Amino acid sequence: MVENLEGRKALVTGAAKRVGRAICLALGDQGVDILIAYRRSAKDAEATSQALRSKGVRALALQADLAESSGCRRLVSDAEREFGCIDILVNNASDFGRTPIRELVQDVEEFQNRFDYFAHLHMAAPLYLGIRLGLRMKERGWGRIVNLTDRVTVRGQAYPDWALYLATKYGLYGTTQILARELAPEVTVNSVAPGLVVPPPDFDSEEVERIRRRIPLQRQSSAEEIAADVLHLIRSASKTGSAILTDGGVGLIGG
Repeated sequence: MVENLEGRKALVTGAAKRVGRAICLALGDQGVDILIAYRRSAKDAEATSQALRSKGVRALALQADLAESSGCRRLVSDAEREFGCIDILVNNASDFGRTPIRELVQDVEEFQNRFDYFAHLHMAAPLYLGIRLGLRMKERGWGRIVNLTDRVTVRGQAYPDWALYLATKYGLYGTTQILARELAPEVTVNSVAPGLVVPPPDFDSEEVERIRRRIPLQRQSSAEEIAADVLHLIRSASKTGSAILTDGGVGLIGG
């Protein structure tokens, strides 16, 4: 178990708010300096930066569109220019967008566009960042990568209407296994597989309550619980290619 993370440098994607913010704050409490990567939420990213600085750590917000290859390349360059090296990478950026399969077959170009978007965000960006930063971690002799997937990737399940989101989250789970093997033993690569944490804004209260009632523990997880899972994997010296499932037991009753 790694007891002291003080002075380490972290890059967290999708870090401006919700789970990403909670991860940043948990790392900040450990004395970790943090680069906050965001796509559109500049105001939230700056608020998170200020909260981290109040803890006595260095924090900087970086704008990057990880659905574009150029955004990934620029993020690596900006991160290394600002911090010199990155010790910890948390791939949290995500889009929980509905893609019912009946809609996907209506227009092949639209299907390709939407697939490319999810695949870049959930697979290509984490893989590219993991390779670029992970190899440099390996050269320095220490590093941690944590990917945020989805509860179904651990149980081999699925739920309807989110085909592209789930397909690419499974790809991120596979990416975790690949990088864990390639970057060992200096770098560990693991994943956290959350269930219901922060409901999407288009979910009404009735839909959220219906989902919550299906969870055996009758509650959704908090962003702070997911952040604690991430911190546990970062501090662990004996886990790689592993996944922490935090879903309140909903996977016990099927997809």
